[in-house]
Amino acid sequence: MTQEDLAQRIGTSLSTVRRMEDGYPGTALHTFLRALHVLGRLEDVVKVMALEQDTLGLKLVQEQLPQRVRSAGRKKPQARSSETMVKEDEAAGDDEFEGF
Repeated sequence: MTQEDLAQRIGTSLSTVRRMEDGYPGTALHTFLRALHVLGRLEDVVKVMALEQDTLGLKLVQEQLPQRVRSAGRKKPQARSSETMVKEDEAAGDDEFEGF
């Protein structure tokens, strides 16, 4: 396919196709994508841009995920033994359930 044919099929000028082939950074992305579509290579770009292929991107996303935060110095309350509970009840004079 000639440059003229490609320019006509993607709806742009010959000079744009030449600049695109030379790697001119001012060429619009949609022009590249239309050219890839006409050339039958658009699916290759989709594969390259897949998230699974972007190891750096995956690592950066994982770093931004919220982390589990534990407060320093906070201890779990210890379980009280049944003897301690009985002693506390006797000390409080709790006679409410007496006789059961």
